[in-house]
Amino acid sequence: MSTRAGRFSHGNYEIQTGMVLLLCLIFLMALTLLGLSASSDAILQNRLAGNLQESERAKQSALLTLSWAEKWLLALDGTPPEICTTRCDGLYLHAAADLPPNPESESFAWWIDQGHEAGINPLTGDRVATISSDSINKPVWIIEVLRTIPPADDVNPNLQVWYRILARGSGRTDTAVSVIESVVVRSWPAVEDTESPETDAPLSCYRLELPVKCGRYSWRELR
Repeated sequence: MSTRAGRFSHGNYEIQTGMVLLLCLIFLMALTLLGLSASSDAILQNRLAGNLQESERAKQSALLTLSWAEKWLLALDGTPPEICTTRCDGLYLHAAADLPPNPESESFAWWIDQGHEAGINPLTGDRVATISSDSINKPVWIIEVLRTIPPADDVNPNLQVWYRILARGSGRTDTAVSVIESVVVRSWPAVEDTESPETDAPLSCYRLELPVKCGRYSWRELR
């Protein structure tokens, strides 16, 4: 009788040991799957944060480029530059409707061919400032004449020109690109009016006496 009981007890012990081992394996597998899932979520979050950071870097580059181009235009002395289908004295000034309807979708090669690198004076080729040195591509701006209003003695004795400026900035990856557009109003004084005013304001602003905004009139983000 004792021998049978011993054999039965020994068999029951082996069954229990096998079940514990199986449960441990299932538990370890569940922990592994949870760990992999958490790791995947962390990697995804890091990628999203990195993409957001690069997008913000590209936007800041475009904003700096836009600001630099506007200041350069408003501080430009002399007569207004003429529209050129090819670069005239280094400046590429597009006519209205000369650019494609969606320039924000064009490649960087197209931008650099149609515009100018920010920080470089297009008339002299001298580098005045360095903008977004850590970007994968150079910051570029393009200028277009939208509208020209001739001088009128009873309204405004100076020439009024409305410009469209497109600025492109990038991050440290090819996919991080931002394009911002602005419309700038500029007043060009008569050629014979060469007296310098007692102010540091750009020529486009201190001579403008109309209820028209001098400088940036509007802006929007295209990409």
